[in-house]
Amino acid sequence: MNKKNISTMQPFEYGDIFLGCTDLNDAVDDHKGNGRILQYDKNLQPKGILYTEGTGHLVIGLTFDPRGVLWGFDMHNHAIVRVSPDGKQLPNHNFGDRAFSNATFDSQGNIYLGEALVGNTPYPGSFMRRLPGLDLLGYGNIHKFNSDLELVKVFDVAYSPEFHQFKGITHTAMHPSEKFITYTTEIGKKVMQYDIINDQQMEDLVVLPSSDLSDQVVAIAVNYLQDGRLLHSRGEYIEILDESGEVTQTIDLSEHGWGIAQLTASNDGEHFLTANIFTGMAMKVRLDDGSVVGLIDTGLKKPKRSLAGIAEYSHS
Repeated sequence: MNKKNISTMQPFEYGDIFLGCTDLNDAVDDHKGNGRILQYDKNLQPKGILYTEGTGHLVIGLTFDPRGVLWGFDMHNHAIVRVSPDGKQLPNHNFGDRAFSNATFDSQGNIYLGEALVGNTPYPGSFMRRLPGLDLLGYGNIHKFNSDLELVKVFDVAYSPEFHQFKGITHTAMHPSEKFITYTTEIGKKVMQYDIINDQQMEDLVVLPSSDLSDQVVAIAVNYLQDGRLLHSRGEYIEILDESGEVTQTIDLSEHGWGIAQLTASNDGEHFLTANIFTGMAMKVRLDDGSVVGLIDTGLKKPKRSLAGIAEYSHS
């Protein structure tokens, strides 16, 4: 941590919103900087900042586990951030030296980490750590850990080809039944599902009609609403899908720019939260009519793009 940076994060309260907003500060590496998580209250007012220990690049993929611990990821350096509800960062743990960028959980305390990088063609604008002893960024698998943080299973899952050729499992969501995980390869062409009970790939939930990897007909992120419907980010609009993958609602957010890459359901069941990495805007959106009822402008728009995680605290 930079000694000039003072963490002011407060103990978590119901409805607090957290944004992954790394302070980018390198003229050459456009993903490098002081890891930072911003805290807002339920009314979207600034509340605190945590400068993360053990990270060197974007802190992304924020999410809460069932115990109320906040998780975040620096996939470039194979680092995982965990913050306890008192607002203090927990000691760093080695989860196996992999480029994890996302987590989902079950009610038994198990943790499922998505390996975000594959192949050996890294993003040209930034450092990406390779696997130990290999010229390889990763395999794009899902790793299961128990509540003691011990690795118990690696699921060899499919991922979707995408334009950059280095992305694997970038967004995961546990189905309410806890029988399978729904996931995407960011800017790929599919929404995929994996049966974690029988250890087998399921039929794709969504396959987009375009085969042109350079266009913007892409699947970006997914997350479940409390009622079991699935939020699906398409860049400048959100689809809500039923169990069969059919679109039941489309919410147009194009006036806020392309680049919506993070999604999470709100505690009240009536809204969801989303974040745009290119504009630096976080939004609270009403589900029934798609209206934006709240905005947070981080000021971190392209090229200083670092808004790469959003989560809401649900414990009271």
